Amino acid sequence: MRPTITKQEIPRVRQWRGSPLSPVDEALLFHGRRFAESFRRLIKLLQDEGIEYVVIGELAAAAHRCSRATPNIDLCVREVGLACFRERLAGKVYDAVEGHASWFRDRLTQVIVRLHRSGDWAGYKGRSREIRFPDPGEAVAVEGLRTVSLERLIALKLVTWRRKDWADVIALIRENRLDEGFAQKLPGFLRMAYLQCYDEMREEDRYEKELDEEP
Repeated sequence: MRPTITKQEIPRVRQWRGSPLSPVDEALLFHGRRFAESFRRLIKLLQDEGIEYVVIGELAAAAHRCSRATPNIDLCVREVGLACFRERLAGKVYDAVEGHASWFRDRLTQVIVRLHRSGDWAGYKGRSREIRFPDPGEAVAVEGLRTVSLERLIALKLVTWRRKDWADVIALIRENRLDEGFAQKLPGFLRMAYLQCYDEMREEDRYEKELDEEP
């Protein structure tokens, strides 16, 4: 029988060249030097232009200990910030992506930056219109990143009704050791969706335990 490794025995902070590696740095490292350069340059440019932002998407998930290989940068900005970005940076540092009004490609790295307008409806509008993209004023500091709270991130992922986003929710539940009670922190119409993900996580864990117990 293979030895069972409990979650408590799994190190939560990885090492890189002898130093602790934050989940955000790990995600940046995973996508390579050009992606990391693109992200850091983008944040500096936004700060220089006075454009307030809040990070969502994969890097937000990484800050909350769930990483997925989606090499795009997703941020929410206000209407005035989006207008400033288009005026000051589009056509100079970034090129517009055809077919997408607020997607831009970094000219140096080809990394896609997706800007979401704060207050716009988020997720699959055919199922619900109750969750909006966050305002930069909602940003909280997690692992050094201006991002959203865990409950806000989970709500944004649940409301897409996509399998890959719900898989992220399952990973977020597992990595943050959330329980059924966390559902009460979410909007009422999303609580059953959260509990579905929670039950799926428990089923996956039971299956993993069965594999560990095989002779």
